[in-house]
Amino acid sequence: MPGDPKECREHAKACAELAKIATTPEAREQFLSLQMSWIRLAADLDNAKAFIDAMNEMDEEPPIKAAE
Repeated sequence: MPGDPKECREHAKACAELAKIATTPEAREQFLSLQMSWIRLAADLDNAKAFIDAMNEMDEEPPIKAAE
């Protein structure tokens, strides 16, 4: 699956650092907004991976037979 949550969190951290040194309030807000976008993307990727893993586990389990 493309996308790495760890890399997204690294980008978020970089945006937070850039927000700290931004020279205008507008730039600061833009970096903070980007930070939140990276954090949301990381969470979405984590959730997607968990869903895919759960679906793969279901495919590996033998089917349940009904009582006869």
